[in-house]
Amino acid sequence: MRKGAQTLVFESKPVILSRAAIGGKKEGEGPLAAHFEKAESKLQELALDTAKRKLGISYEDIDVLFAGDLLNQCISSSFAARGTSIPFLGLYGACSTMAESLLLAAAFVDAGAALTSSHFASAERQYRFPLGYGGQRTPTSQWTVTGSGCCIVGKSGHGPRIEAATIGKIQDYGIKDANNMGAAMAPAAIDTMQAHFRDLRR
Repeated sequence: MRKGAQTLVFESKPVILSRAAIGGKKEGEGPLAAHFEKAESKLQELALDTAKRKLGISYEDIDVLFAGDLLNQCISSSFAARGTSIPFLGLYGACSTMAESLLLAAAFVDAGAALTSSHFASAERQYRFPLGYGGQRTPTSQWTVTGSGCCIVGKSGHGPRIEAATIGKIQDYGIKDANNMGAAMAPAAIDTMQAHFRDLRR
């Protein structure tokens, strides 16, 4: 049910039945340093398999897989999904992919799975200067995790419930510093939170 301009309220309050998070080592510090792009789909496979195993279900019990990553054409998600036989919808929301996949899984509500991953210095090199030329980073630099998270969402059961979701709008304040991602993203986050409170009268 739509409430206000941007918010969906889920009357059945879908529940997060199971979840898993898989993490990797920083770029270059572990034995997979030369294979990180191949490893990202493995991270997703492990996250999905772990969440499924914790719930005691099989791939056939999952109606739809909503998954995304930061690589071109969601290639890691596609590789992770190809051996599952679960119908797959690829998502690309960058930092918002997990929230987007949970929103869609809740809207779908018939036991969907939401899966996302990120991979420092493989996916991230497309976005964060100066990774393209291997420049030195300060100790206080932000790091994108090498890892994957998965939630299995269903109609009923025990776990956190998804009551509502507010969909954000693009906010362009003309930030010209490509390194200042916080300043570029904060206006949209603030606008979305304000819309959430306004739509739900909280």
